Amino acid sequence: MERMEKSELLKALEDYDARDLEIALRAADANRRARTGELYFLHHLFEEQFDWGAAAEKGEIEITLPINLLVMNPGKMVHGGVLALLCDNAMGIASHARAMRDGVTVELTVRYHKPARGTKLRAVGRVVSAGSQVNSTQCEIYDDEGQLVTSASGTFYHKKPR
Repeated sequence: MERMEKSELLKALEDYDARDLEIALRAADANRRARTGELYFLHHLFEEQFDWGAAAEKGEIEITLPINLLVMNPGKMVHGGVLALLCDNAMGIASHARAMRDGVTVELTVRYHKPARGTKLRAVGRVVSAGSQVNSTQCEIYDDEGQLVTSASGTFYHKKPR
């Protein structure tokens, strides 16, 4: 798609219904927030919620994710890639809180136990072993009824400060 002027974009949006426009607005807001350095696009688009302070204090992070059409596959369950993303985020934030510096995922293993359905998911990520540069982590994702739907393990590398 070639770059359009704002007036052309507004004209093109007239053909969409309110739900479509709500998603477009959410995507625009997620893009703006990501550009300003507030985490990244998908975090904002999917409306993940968590508390940084609790991660540092407890040594684990809890992220909630609303279940809506943006995260579902055609089978009316949460897409496996979204579940993997949620695990990676929970473990990455827990690892960052332990290391107190940025890191990257080195390894991610995800296990799917049952379809994820309902209104929201709760992911709990924690560091199980911390080294000077590498942390091993675990995550579990639970549905509205508290049933385990996905579990994961991951390894995160944190560059030593200079």
